[in-house]
Amino acid sequence: MSIARRWVIGRGLLGNAVARARYDEPFRIGIRWDDPRSAVSDLAAGARQFLAMPGPLEIYWCAGRGVTSTQRESLFTEVGVFDAFLGELGAFPAEVRARLTIFVASSVGGAYGGVANAPHRESGPTGAASAYGEAKLAMEESATNYARAHGWRTVLGRITNLYGPGQDLRKGQGLISTLVNSAVTGQPARIYVSLDTLRDYIFEDDAAAVISAATTRASRLAPGSSVVKIIGTGRAVSIGAIIGELRRLHRRAGFALVAQGGAAGQSRDLRVASEMWPDLDALVGISLPEGLGRVLRARFELLARG
Repeated sequence: MSIARRWVIGRGLLGNAVARARYDEPFRIGIRWDDPRSAVSDLAAGARQFLAMPGPLEIYWCAGRGVTSTQRESLFTEVGVFDAFLGELGAFPAEVRARLTIFVASSVGGAYGGVANAPHRESGPTGAASAYGEAKLAMEESATNYARAHGWRTVLGRITNLYGPGQDLRKGQGLISTLVNSAVTGQPARIYVSLDTLRDYIFEDDAAAVISAATTRASRLAPGSSVVKIIGTGRAVSIGAIIGELRRLHRRAGFALVAQGGAAGQSRDLRVASEMWPDLDALVGISLPEGLGRVLRARFELLARG
């Protein structure tokens, strides 16, 4: 079977990691994300170019700027762009759609934020605790329905907490980069959840390896199939434990924390236990101490460059 051609949509932390998960250079086209109509137009133009290529095709939807605090209107504008893109794909001939497998980046926090009784599994109930979660579940439903109607395969990747040097370390995007930034600069870290909050943290390249393997495997499923795969390490740690590990790595006595407390839409316990294709979890190889060390080194290098 020939290696699939890839189109990675969205080039943030996840998209860049997915792009380098294999040696082939993915298809790329500029998307004007700031305007929904322009974004759909650019995506449609990209689809015409990409789907004209021969052989198996893989699209990785890694786009999206929303977080739990993002306004509902903005989140569902992103959902609308995604739906419109799927509609464009559905207009292609059946023989083209049959060669297509789509990965959709979703979120453990979005899918299970309103559900108790962790650890969460793919076969278990979902429930949103915020508009962010509602948007992620809406995208999952749309992706499943379009796959069934148009004959391509889909992987819904519910990702735990993604981290790595690919984050914007100056801005402190994500909890780990926020804590690392505080450790390096001495600036206070703003933490909006309790320090005993449990999360599963997966390094960017490990997540990309699982995503790439799952998408390739899904291409062999029956036309119209959709699968859900939790993408994480299966090992949850508290925020307090991360702070302790950073103290050990950086040999710094303490952190300045401000605004600690509960945040709307945030679950205290988001442990996971994946049941789908568990053999792929062996691709996760970066321990949390090693990953934190890599992020710390990247932040020091950034500081040295000014």
